[in-house]
Parts: sequence; C-alpha cells; structure tokens
Amino acid sequence: MTHIKSLCITTCTAIVLALLSSSLFGAPGKRSGDEQGKRIYLKQCAHCHGMRGEGVVGVNENPLFGNKKLPELIQVIVETMPEDKPNTCKGENAVAVGRYIFETFYTPEARASQKPPRIELARLTNRQYKQTIGDIFTAFLGKPELNEDRGIHATYYDTRGFGKQIGQEVVDSIHFDFDQKLPHEKITKKEEFSIRWQGAVIAEESGIYEFIVKSPNSIRLYINDRETRLVDKYVATKDSEAEHSGTIYLQGGLPYFFRLETFRFKDPTASMSLMWVPPGGTRQVIPKRNFYPHTIGTGILVQTPFPPDDSASGYERGIAVSAEWDQATTNAAIEVAQQVLPLMDQMARSKSGDDDHYDKLRAFCHSFAEYAFRRPLTEDQKAIYVDSFFADDLELSDSVKRVIISTLKSPLFLYPELSRNPEDPVVDSYLVAGRLALALWDSVPDTALRNAAERGDLLDPIKVEQQIKRMLNNSRAKTKLDYFLLHWLQLNEKGEFSKDDQHYANFTDTIKADLRQSLRLFFQDVVWSESSDYRRLFHSPTIPINQNLAQFYGVEAINGDEFQPGSVSEHADSGILTHPYMLSMLAYRDNSSPIHRGVFITRRLLGRTLKEPPQATELGKTEFGEELTMREKVTQITEPATCAGCHNIINPLGFSLENFDAIGRYRNQEVGKAINAIANYNTVEGEKVELSGAPGLAELITISPQAHGAFVDHLFHQAVKQPINAYGDSLREQLIEQFQVSDFNIQQLLTNIVKEAVLFEPEQEQ
Repeated sequence: MTHIKSLCITTCTAIVLALLSSSLFGAPGKRSGDEQGKRIYLKQCAHCHGMRGEGVVGVNENPLFGNKKLPELIQVIVETMPEDKPNTCKGENAVAVGRYIFETFYTPEARASQKPPRIELARLTNRQYKQTIGDIFTAFLGKPELNEDRGIHATYYDTRGFGKQIGQEVVDSIHFDFDQKLPHEKITKKEEFSIRWQGAVIAEESGIYEFIVKSPNSIRLYINDRETRLVDKYVATKDSEAEHSGTIYLQGGLPYFFRLETFRFKDPTASMSLMWVPPGGTRQVIPKRNFYPHTIGTGILVQTPFPPDDSASGYERGIAVSAEWDQATTNAAIEVAQQVLPLMDQMARSKSGDDDHYDKLRAFCHSFAEYAFRRPLTEDQKAIYVDSFFADDLELSDSVKRVIISTLKSPLFLYPELSRNPEDPVVDSYLVAGRLALALWDSVPDTALRNAAERGDLLDPIKVEQQIKRMLNNSRAKTKLDYFLLHWLQLNEKGEFSKDDQHYANFTDTIKADLRQSLRLFFQDVVWSESSDYRRLFHSPTIPINQNLAQFYGVEAINGDEFQPGSVSEHADSGILTHPYMLSMLAYRDNSSPIHRGVFITRRLLGRTLKEPPQATELGKTEFGEELTMREKVTQITEPATCAGCHNIINPLGFSLENFDAIGRYRNQEVGKAINAIANYNTVEGEKVELSGAPGLAELITISPQAHGAFVDHLFHQAVKQPINAYGDSLREQLIEQFQVSDFNIQQLLTNIVKEAVLFEPEQEQ
C-alpha cells in the first residue's frame, strides 16, 4: 500500500496556471510580461534582493536562486512577498514578477544563459594532495596486504628493560588495570615488568587523529615512524589519571606502523588505556577492528597544514590560490623530502657502497617524477627536474632532496590538467588515466592505468569503463565513497553533538562512536552490494549494530563487539532516515527537532533551496506551555508570513519523523499526547502529497526525480570537482535517466559520471 496519497493541486496554483496560459502578457495596450515584471521587481524587490537577485549586504545577503517550478515560485510570492506586506503582490502582478525572476536569474538555467558554467583550471585539493603523496611513495615502498586478523600483538617482559621475554599474545584493545590483574600469568613480580604492543593501527577516515594515552607509568608511542615518538613520557607520573596525547594526520582505509611501550618499576600504581578521537568522531578506546597484529613498514605522510579548500559551491574545489597555500606546498615538499631521505635506498633498491648507487638513485628520481606528472617525462623534463640536480658535486642525498622539492612544487604536479602532452595538447590516454585516478581515488594512476595509457587504450569508452570497474574494487575507491557519505550527510560538518544528561544519561561517547560506525557500515553495505541500490538507503528494516548498541536500544540476541544486521525498533525501517545517528545529530539536546531534520532533508536529500531565515529564532528562547508537543511548538513559532515560504516545505518533512526522539528511539506519545507524524507536503511541481510518517517520507524520496537529481549532483561534484552543468546542457538529465533505468545502481551511476567526465574533450572547455 503506497504511503503517498496524491491530493488536488491547490487553488492558488490552479489560478497561477490559468494566468500563465492566458493572454495577459500579450494583451494590446498593456506592457509585455517582461517589462511589467521587471518594473515591479525593481520597485518592490530589488532593494532587498539586489538588481539581479544577488542579495544586498546588510539587508538580505542570500541570493534569490532556487529550483522551484514557476507556479510554486509565484505561489510563494503571493503568500509571502513583500516581506513587510505579504499578500499585496498577487494576481497578474505576481505572475509577471515571478516570471521575470524565474527567467532572468532564479534558475540555474537562467543564470547559465548569462554566465555559462565552465570547467576551471584546478589544483589538487588538500585531500588529493595528501592522498597522492602517500600513493606515489607506496608504489616504491609497497602496500601492506592485510589479512582478516585483528587485534594488537603484545609481548611481555619480567623486567623494566624489555630484557627477557616471558610471553606474548594478541589482545583486542589496550585498556588494562594492572593493579587488579597482572598483564601475564608468568609475571611474578607485581612491582616490575614491561610490555610492548606492536602491529598496525587502521584509520577508517582521512583526517587528524588524536591519540590519548592514560597511564601513570612510562609511555612511548610510535605511529608510522620507528624513530620519532608521537607521545613520549619516559618518566612515570605516578598519577593514575594522567593523560598524554599527540595528533597526526592519517589517510583513511590504510594501516600504519604502531608500537606502544610501557614499564613499571616500583610505581605505586599501574594501568594503561589507549584511546583516540578520530575525525568527526568522539573519544573512545581504540577498538579491535582498528588494530592489526602484524608489523608493517612505514609510509610517507604529509602533516603540513594547508588552508581550507574553496567550498562555496557546496563541495571542495582546488580553485583558490593564495600566498598561504603556496607556502604550504613549499613546506609540504620540504617535509616530504625529509621523510624520503632515510628511505631513499629502500625505494631505489640500492646500497650506498655499490658502484651503481648513483645510477639507481637517479633512476628512482626519474620514476618518481613520472608518477608525480602522471605521464612519461620528455627529455627536457628529465633534464630540468632530475638530471640537473645530479650534475654538480652534490651529495646524493641533496640531489634526491632537490628533485623531490622541485617536482612537488611544479605546476605539472599541482595542476593535473597541465600534464597534457606539450606537442599535442588534446585529451590523450595519459590525461584520461590521470583524470580517472583523481575521480575514483583522489590519487595518481597505478601500474595498470599507466600501462593502459601507454597502450593508448584510454580513448576507447569501452576500455575506460573496464578500467573504472576494476578501480571500483580497489580499497581507495571505497575510501572515496566513504568520504562522499561523510560530505553528503554532513557527518563532519555538523560538529560535535551531545544530549541532556537528565534525559539521556547513558547516551555516551561510546554509543555515539558505535552509531557513527553503524551508519558508515550501512552505507558501505548498500553501495558495495551486488544491486548497489540507492533506494535501499531509505528502505531497510535493519542496520549494523553490535552488543553495545543492542543493549542501549533494548535489542536482544545481539552479542559481541562485531556489527551484525539488526533493528533498534520494528518501526525504524527507513534506512538512513530512521538511523539513530542521523536522528540524534539532527535534534536538540533534549528533544527532537523537526526544523533541523526538515532543513537537512530539503537541502541534502531533495535538492531544494532555502533562503536564510529573516531572523534566527530558537525554541529554547521562546516561552511555550508545557502541554505543547514539539510539533505544536514548531507550528506556532513558524506561523508568521515571513517564515511560511520556507517552512511550508521544511515542517512537513520534519514532522514525518516526529515518532523518533532526540536519540532515535521510537515513541508514540509526547507530553501525554499521541504523536502526529502525518503531514502534507508541497512538491516542486505544485502537487500536494500526504506523508504518513517515516515510510511515507522514504517513499517520497525514492520516487522523486528531484531527489534523484540531487544525488546525481552530489556524487558528480564529489568525484569530478567541477560544476556538472559545465559538461554540456544534457549531461545531467542523461545521468538521471541512466540512474533510473539502472534500477538506481550507485556503482553504475559513478561509472557513468566518471566515464563522461574523463573523456570530455578540451575544445568544449570554454
């Protein structure tokens, strides 16, 4: 039974349609529609919205841009404009000014006709820069191949000096109170022992990680570096609450060398807890799934801070260039060179005393520059970027260092599109290989892509699609799609959220961390399943949960730390819409928030635009009777005409999720009243539909062409980092249609997006 019941088009919209089909704009003796609409706009609207809808500083700085259909836009004008005198612009005048706004600057198409979107020359984004550096040197150092083992390897010694080994084992995590229980059965002296935990730590997301060691004893922590310690507190503090921390940038989806050492010698107390705060996450003991018990090598990681990328378009783009960014690239190049020097013989497969040491290091530098420039070097490039630094009586380490720095500062590295063949500056196989690597991996081509480029295969759309299919099976593609999820659902943009201790005392950081992981695993399961069906994101009765979440939400038969399919409620069957992390993130500290949830759904899932509110009003700052439900409060506070234009869209979407409280638990009542989660929603087309709770909202999103287009836009922009409309007038509609025909296969959508973008001919880039 469908959850959406079509209702009649509103009377106002019907009148608007009738007016649009009449001969008003061409009637003899009257102004044309364009002239009349322009006159009204300049007289009544421009002082607030700007001459071309660009906004007015200090008055209304939000552009008058959007994606409403013309009848809906006119209806909003009738009901809400002018803001100081709503309902005074109506009838013929509302139609005329609405049409003028719509056709002149309101829609993307109208703006494009005046200033067509274009593909801009872009540098590497910060994420692409760091991922690229890591992958270039992984090609020389080798990539660790992990098996399914998890946990961390512990070695025990019966003295403080890591002398005589008496035992070893793999433990799930590092969280021990040695006063309650000695670390190993063969340790007989409670006052003296030492322990070394070693293996790898696995980062799930790219970003800054804070490692926190809580211990009164000696501490030495190494991450991705066998010599330099991230945390170094060799002298015991003897304070059981003492904490020491360090931060480091890690690339998501990769393992990093890990070693933690401690010893006890006549200390009054002994314990050890290792925690972290991952990007966008909360403090937690590092779980078993993020440890690997086998020792691996070290890699090259860029820690230099960069200024933020330009995100004005709603996604990160490498189009902002500043003195700060230029200095950051210099600092990063120097940092990378310093990390490379101790490893250069390993990467060059050479030894300092060998006769061919010079030749092997120079060959390594040639190969490094080719990886960085994404194509074979010309003779001139070899001379400029490599050989010139080996010509003088320099130490070989200085030669290598200068090659690294000059290569990483070259525009050919920083601006991937500049790596075209200088003798034939059109799209060739090497340029396509570079585009493929950036779109799917945020990186440089691997060996298979380089070989395909050398054969000239990548101008054939069929072979390009074959490469895309192969690349999707790589862990870097999974990492990029995971990053897309974080951006699309704004998981890192919403910041830290907490709940009122009085109402939700047990909603701990551990619960939040597990909920976040559950949401990520759910998305991954949908995307990488055989069907890869977008609709499953909104129609799923189960999500991944572990014992911790099961106990909190009252679920039985879920045991252990591993995540497995389960349900926090029989009513939570709408995928991400009813996922407790999303519902908790989009809520107040002590109650639900239809406004937060409605705004999110409007903008991110349905792709509709909203202007900023004329005044910021918080429910907590407004007096309400205790007998009012959240829905009644929101209805009351958004009732003014200045709010109605947007909240007629926002409120019904948020009300449909009112059965779920501030931490995503299902409820039937609030303040003694039955929850009403049924709401009427006006679509872009002007149709009114009834949403019967979360299932009705889920069905609206899955069948809405507007929502399909929004998802296409988000995925395109995250993959390509350029405006979709710059790739031709018909590409967006083509991708939406292909998405629908493929039964909403996300992997196929990404394949279609990348194939179209990487083969785009340069002569069209105007």
